[in-house]
Amino acid sequence: MADTNEIKTIKPKVGFISLTEPPRALSFADELNKYILIKHKEFKDFLIKNDIDVVDASELAQRPDNPKSIIGFYSSTDIQKAIDVFNINHIEAIIIGCWHWTDPMFVVEIARSANKPILLYGEEDPAWAAPCLITAGGASLWDNSPNRFAQAHERIYGNKESVIQWIRGVTVLEKLRRGKLLLWGGSYALRMEFLQDDYPYLKSFLIGDILLEDQYTLIKYAEQVSSSRIESFVNWLRNGGTKFNFDNLKFTPEVLNKQVALYLGAKDRIKELGSDIIGVSVKCFNDMSDVYGIVPCFLPAFLPYMYDSEGERNQIPTVCEGDTKALISSILLSYFAGGIPALFGDVTTINKDYYLISNCGASSIYYSCKSCKVNEVLSNLTIEANSEGVSGAAVGYDGFEADMTVIRLLRSKGKYFMHYGLGTSIPMTDQRKDAIYFGRTNPHTAIKMNVDKDLFINALGANHLIAIPGNYLKETEYFCRQVGIELYRIDSDEGIKSWLSRVYYL
Repeated sequence: MADTNEIKTIKPKVGFISLTEPPRALSFADELNKYILIKHKEFKDFLIKNDIDVVDASELAQRPDNPKSIIGFYSSTDIQKAIDVFNINHIEAIIIGCWHWTDPMFVVEIARSANKPILLYGEEDPAWAAPCLITAGGASLWDNSPNRFAQAHERIYGNKESVIQWIRGVTVLEKLRRGKLLLWGGSYALRMEFLQDDYPYLKSFLIGDILLEDQYTLIKYAEQVSSSRIESFVNWLRNGGTKFNFDNLKFTPEVLNKQVALYLGAKDRIKELGSDIIGVSVKCFNDMSDVYGIVPCFLPAFLPYMYDSEGERNQIPTVCEGDTKALISSILLSYFAGGIPALFGDVTTINKDYYLISNCGASSIYYSCKSCKVNEVLSNLTIEANSEGVSGAAVGYDGFEADMTVIRLLRSKGKYFMHYGLGTSIPMTDQRKDAIYFGRTNPHTAIKMNVDKDLFINALGANHLIAIPGNYLKETEYFCRQVGIELYRIDSDEGIKSWLSRVYYL
């Protein structure tokens, strides 16, 4: 068994190009290009040290008409060669080094031809005129406005930490557009209207594809899972210290084996469909829970985790009931955080002190323990009968303490919005657990967010929220800006009031 659940960091890939003045009568040309060379290399090294995959146009674009090997680009012809290099290498965003003045139209040419998120970056240095190019180039993008990315370009002046946040935020879009969502059973469970979505519209600007499969496909793959694989998985849980509370009624060893088979069958189907499956959902109610008679809770518990009895693998964001907006939100937070699974669940309690995220049956087991040791994660799990469905178990645990980013994509009158905010997960004390009757065996994470509970319950756009440890508010803002999604803070009374004023008068 692996000793840790180390995350394999998902690296963003950016194109990097610096601009310089075209050759002309300049007394400072040599000094300028020496300066740009230094700044270009310094900035590139900074990106690489922060786990950014950098495609450097100055190294890869062939420029025979650049006899002095000037690192900055200064002709439309060579800029197009740089764009060709970026396209071949499938970059997800472009950073333009604006170290001093040059023709602002070069910025427009890059944005127009590449059609990728654009960042204009320069640094404070009184010796050179970086602000001239940043402002003139940015204004030219607004005036020309060749595409959405040009309109939503970002300008950062020396704040390198903001650059990393911007990269993490905007590069997710390309991953989404290349990826596919897989929804077993489709959506619209229990007549929850907010689960309905406009799939063609989502695919027009946000998602590569949304695949719908009947749950029978999942069941068929589960039936093909060998008994030895099922036994190996159960032993992995036992050896890790997971507690099983069989009741000889809803949760028996035979039911456990069927739940494990559903999980392994889901994993097999995802592998068969290919690596571009970036998120999945399973519709439980009532098809699986009542008709088939086995709740598929092991999918949202174990798919969004990076290790199981068969070794290491990429975690897959997983939600229930075809909640596409929650799935997109989960994928966003996971990519922002470099591959950490996101927490998905129902908001089952709201009071003046905290609200409870407690998904029916399961959420990612990553949240059972802050430690990176797999044994400690497994030893914090208790598997016992779910209160829902004919048979099957929930995968229960108490969430760990951490600062959390909480988000939720929602829709009203055909328009998408994003709720986001910061909270703090707090201990699940015995008093808090003893107060729970419905969903007692579910996983529970209590989150404190200092807002008025009446405002909060008025604001939410679903009973499902998504959270992840850390502060990813800026990444969320940068992402939403690229795709034109309005954002509203739900971690302050004023933010909630602003949202309510917007939604009430749509």
